Amino acid sequence: MGVGSYSWFVLLILASIYAQQQWSRYSLNYLYNVSADDDKTSIAEADHISYANYGILTGYGFSATFCIAGLFAGRAADIMSRRLIVFSGVAIWNAALFMIGYSTNFALVLCWRLVLGLGQAFSNPASYSLIADYFPEEKRAMANGLFACGVYIGGGLASLCISMANGLGWRATCFLIAVVGFILAAVEGLFVKEPARGSNKKAAQEPDKPKRSFEDALRTIFSNRLVVLVFAASSLRFMGGYAIAGYLPTFYGIVFPSYDDQYSFINAYVVASGGFLSSWLGGMIADEWRRTEVKARMYLPACGCFFSLPFIAVCCLAPNFYVSILIGLFLEYLVAECWFGPVVATMQSALPPDCRALAIACFTLLATFFGSLASYLIGVVYDLLLANGYSPKIIQWIVLWSVVISYSSSGALFVYGAALVPSDQPTLASPANEAKPLLKKQEPISASDAAAENEV
Repeated sequence: MGVGSYSWFVLLILASIYAQQQWSRYSLNYLYNVSADDDKTSIAEADHISYANYGILTGYGFSATFCIAGLFAGRAADIMSRRLIVFSGVAIWNAALFMIGYSTNFALVLCWRLVLGLGQAFSNPASYSLIADYFPEEKRAMANGLFACGVYIGGGLASLCISMANGLGWRATCFLIAVVGFILAAVEGLFVKEPARGSNKKAAQEPDKPKRSFEDALRTIFSNRLVVLVFAASSLRFMGGYAIAGYLPTFYGIVFPSYDDQYSFINAYVVASGGFLSSWLGGMIADEWRRTEVKARMYLPACGCFFSLPFIAVCCLAPNFYVSILIGLFLEYLVAECWFGPVVATMQSALPPDCRALAIACFTLLATFFGSLASYLIGVVYDLLLANGYSPKIIQWIVLWSVVISYSSSGALFVYGAALVPSDQPTLASPANEAKPLLKKQEPISASDAAAENEV
């Protein structure tokens, strides 16, 4: 089945929104760490934000609303207009970012940061649900992988916020990022159409079939063993990802203190290009591999986990800055970040259309919770070791072992997950591949389940 140019256009808009979302979310991480201490350049100086305040803003000051609202956002995306949900979310989080630019104290930053988390919770579940309806089964892993590239492009743009703050000031930086977001919201609202739910003609011809309740949708998601396994493996994978994102800046600042400027620009390149290539190629490879091996979408994330371990070791242990970041970290991103598109495509194929957005919301909630937990535990361990006389450079071993344990455990679960994919399922070379989800439904839970199952 071919994909029309309009579907790719929609994907470009959604991926651009995702990149701007990540740019908005992580801008604070870099704006707080500018070296200047004047009110124009430093948000820390202007709003009197301590390190403890900063920890709140980047942790629960964002995730408290992001996680809770995510469940409601997922349910809303399964039963309401996803186009309008994405538009509303983009407008909300960029209004919040704009108001952060006017803040004068920590309390105001915290307030608007919570609103920013609320708005961002509504974007991804609806976006992934739209992608599932705009792209056929045989193209979904690549489409999801391209969408996920927004994480890395946005992360790279956020890394440049230090230079933007030095040149424009931190308030103007917030305003500029928000203006970009408002433009993208307008483009999405004007040009993205709401497609029929479901990826087959029968689903599109039966729009009035009863929707399962919120409780039944949760039951359907968590009674699916493959989906639960994906949740577990992905949560472990995110713990390693949060260790890299949260503590590699600390690592480079301590181990290579004279390379601050180089780190800002090179890290932007490494995250954006390495992550983009890995996510794009990972989705493409998974789709092609699945033509002959139905378990490919589980095997590829496992390969990414295991084969990236030597490169994170080079990143953490190399004595030369450029070897560490351009070889170790770049190749780690290039290998490890192939996993996201195939994993999301697995969930989309394993569940009925009216559960997919809620499943993404549950996936995001668990990932954020366990990723934040990893960040907290690493901080506790690091403080404890420093209090017992260890050198600050011990951070390189903490990051390394955190990633090794996380990725190894996640890779093992992805391999186990491959065993849960029925070997007699049709591959993508067969026209029957859309007839069934990857994991057969065991038992209808309610009358609404039984009716909705016919849509898949």
